Amino acid sequence: MSKANAKKFLEMMNRFVEWQKHNRKKFYYTRSTFGIVRDDDPSTETWMYVDEYKDQESYDKFEESFQWSNPENAGFLKLKEEFASLIVPDSYKCARVIEKPELRIT
Repeated sequence: MSKANAKKFLEMMNRFVEWQKHNRKKFYYTRSTFGIVRDDDPSTETWMYVDEYKDQESYDKFEESFQWSNPENAGFLKLKEEFASLIVPDSYKCARVIEKPELRIT
């Protein structure tokens, strides 16, 4: 995202998080974390988020059950469109990370 949009993006992300907090039963993750990845480009910020799920089944259940066309989710979709308008074109990447518990350090 362009740093020129940083304040606007942060305000939008706060609304995005608040919407999810108020509609918590629609989401199956156990925890969600947002942050900024450090990089050397002074004109951009790279944001990331990690949604943690109890297990693969919980993730799959969310993917299958979230009704994108449900009018109750219009606020979420509006924020998602606003999000898309603020990012650098073709820069959004999404990956599913599957933890290897046997390699966890606690």
